[in-house]
Amino acid sequence: MYVWEEEVMVERSLSTDAEFRGAYDRHVAAIRRYCQRRLPRPDVDDATAEVFLVAWRRVDRMPGGDETLLWLYGVARNVVRNQQRTARRAQRLRSRVQLASPGGEDTATQVIRRIEDQEVLDALGGLRPSDQEILRLAAWEGLKPAAIGQVLGIRPHAASMRLGRARDRLARLLQIEEQEPQTAAIPRPVSEGGER
Repeated sequence: MYVWEEEVMVERSLSTDAEFRGAYDRHVAAIRRYCQRRLPRPDVDDATAEVFLVAWRRVDRMPGGDETLLWLYGVARNVVRNQQRTARRAQRLRSRVQLASPGGEDTATQVIRRIEDQEVLDALGGLRPSDQEILRLAAWEGLKPAAIGQVLGIRPHAASMRLGRARDRLARLLQIEEQEPQTAAIPRPVSEGGER
């Protein structure tokens, strides 16, 4: 019986290794981009590695198929939040001891593609963190409300509602107004009272 248990353990280990390697190969680039958009450059590799360390430890809970990436986004979200908390604590400590903060590129700067994007990023920074994250998941990761709901651990309808409200808040910050299309006045013939 002991030999049988050992064979089962070896088989399970081999399938677990293959499952993890497959998930890593398919999704490491997407998880890296997720982290790049939210963290300073020096922290991206560590965050990506930590996401897959968590995935390895919980490989038995990792869903298969299309849900794997969404599950990994959820893990990445937690890893990024932990790193951001750590960074805020470190910044407060540096401020207390009055050390100059190190130079470097702001995380959001890595996403800017055109000068006009800065206005959007500034407005995005004025939103609550939960609104920022849901907008980033939709815009940067290209996720639909059902997938966003899965990443955030909420129902798809709730994700859709939150996304709509976050977009509305962003639009207000950007002072985007619904503009009615202007129709050109059609001149009437003079015989019908039109101008000459």
